[in-house]
Amino acid sequence: MIAIVKSNFNQPITDALLASCKQTLESNGVDYKVFEVPGAIETVGTSKRLLSSPVYKAIIVIGAVIKGDTDHYDYVCSFVTQGLTILSTQSDIPIIFGILTTQNEEQALDRALSDRMNKGKEFAETAIEMIGIYHQL
Repeated sequence: MIAIVKSNFNQPITDALLASCKQTLESNGVDYKVFEVPGAIETVGTSKRLLSSPVYKAIIVIGAVIKGDTDHYDYVCSFVTQGLTILSTQSDIPIIFGILTTQNEEQALDRALSDRMNKGKEFAETAIEMIGIYHQL
């Protein structure tokens, strides 16, 4: 079972990422449970809580942080990246970083909707691959 932690901020983008992620997991026969949170910041704490459950073999974290006119983008990206990196290095299961950090909405939509850059599918494939690698270690 894989946990998916999805930010609802920039929801059209994160919904598209989630849809392709779920489709890929389902086509590979992988069970999952989705946990939706308000924004990218909340993905870190939720992921930490999920690590205490023996049910999950991986956590996929989905979000979209798009640069605006203020420094908020930099702080959110830094917090989420550092938080998930720390959790990942202290965890016995893989945590897949599925947070898009883009300069504009067009870049985010490209990565969420394009067949060429289908990041949701990529996040699911990475989780499946990493579960196999962790089992070998």
